[in-house]
Amino acid sequence: MSETARMIGGPLDGQTVELHPVQAQSGEYGTLSGWGTALGEPAYARGSHDRWSWQGKPWLTD
Repeated sequence: MSETARMIGGPLDGQTVELHPVQAQSGEYGTLSGWGTALGEPAYARGSHDRWSWQGKPWLTD
């Protein structure tokens, strides 16, 4: 059975995604790209209380 997680911040803010077992174990989802990011840096990381938070620059919202 796959684990799901609700994303906080960034482009997936408020969305629930299905995690691959490796993602659930490592606590990392997706990768960032662009200037000022390290190769392979996670876009979302699991933090305290199992919250998956955006790791990139502040995401612009309307």
